[in-house]
Amino acid sequence: MAALEELPRPRVITISFWSWMLSGVLLAFVTAVTATKADTMNTEFARLARENDAAATQKTVDSVAAASVLVVVGAGALLAVLGLTLCWGVRAARGWARMMLAVVAIAGVGYAALVSSALTDPMLANLRGPVSVALLAYTALVVTAGLCLFLPGAGAWFRRPKAN
Repeated sequence: MAALEELPRPRVITISFWSWMLSGVLLAFVTAVTATKADTMNTEFARLARENDAAATQKTVDSVAAASVLVVVGAGALLAVLGLTLCWGVRAARGWARMMLAVVAIAGVGYAALVSSALTDPMLANLRGPVSVALLAYTALVVTAGLCLFLPGAGAWFRRPKAN
């Protein structure tokens, strides 16, 4: 039993931890950059909403545009914070953090796909390329981090007794 408590941290856990840290910082940066373009995004989302439903009221169009900006900026910030905080639980061998990060990884890949397809050139102007590349890198990091949590070497880390 004592040998299990002193089990060294597996390499896959270290890789996962640092991948989550890097992906969280990267997504926070992308979110901050896109937040600087919130007015432009709001205007473009409103134009797209009017284009898709000409019968919609101005209040509805404004609500759709505001919600779209909130999803882009708010969901990105939430995913970044969750990744950055929950990775510490994985490092401490908390199985619940492993499961939560699996959900965050799936949501993060979906978020990156949604944002990459939703943000058009008028919204980000000359930042569309760097944001798309950063989201692609974020996706690669999150997939790597998530997979590392379930590789064979990680299982023993989460089954070991925890010191309270």
